[in-house]
Amino acid sequence: MEREVIRYDRYRMKPGELVINLLLAMGFFFIVGMIFYDHLVVSLVLSLLGIAWIPGRSRELARRRRELVKLQFKDALYFISVSLSSGKSFETALVDAQQALERIYPDKNALIIKELELINARVIMNTPVEQALADFAERVQVEEVKNFSDVFSISKRAGANLLEVIRNTSSMIRERIEVKQEIENMIAGKKLEQKILGITPFVLVYVIKASSSGFLDPLFTTAAGRVVMTVALLLLLAGYLLSKKIMNIEV
Repeated sequence: MEREVIRYDRYRMKPGELVINLLLAMGFFFIVGMIFYDHLVVSLVLSLLGIAWIPGRSRELARRRRELVKLQFKDALYFISVSLSSGKSFETALVDAQQALERIYPDKNALIIKELELINARVIMNTPVEQALADFAERVQVEEVKNFSDVFSISKRAGANLLEVIRNTSSMIRERIEVKQEIENMIAGKKLEQKILGITPFVLVYVIKASSSGFLDPLFTTAAGRVVMTVALLLLLAGYLLSKKIMNIEV
């Protein structure tokens, strides 16, 4: 049975997933158009921006998948280190890690389990384990995986003490991933505040429209008013992008 080889630098949505995301995006932009322009045709045209939103959504889903496999890789490193400490070879440690993760993960199709299956299958077919790891690192594009693959390959070629090198490298990589997790947990509340602040202006405009009939009519019925609302939308977009960039902390 041919195993699926996943490319982590992109995310291809399934047809149903694509339709749902497209409808949600177009619906959001339509509502924004009705709130800020109060014009059906303009809102319908604005809803087409949902199509342009899909590539960005795909990149975000790809990033989340890389983050997920990075966390799962941390668990795999733990079991690899345990097996190596008991005197087993690295190839056997990979098999043990796969079996251990299959026992503790509720999802038997977890990304790291699929990747370990692929690596172990390639090793059985006489592919050098360092080559199988390098291929995984190239596809996943996660710095921690790349570092581990490079250290393993260099240590094996140099004839170094693989057990000690891999154990130390695994420990450092796990600690780095845990630090990143702690930082993410610390700023989780700020990210929620960012999302709430991003939605608040739309809610305020809607509330004013609904509670004060005719108060905002000049903004919807005159050319100058539409220019003002367009500038406001652009400023909101710029603020959203800036806040998202600030929250995107790289360690």
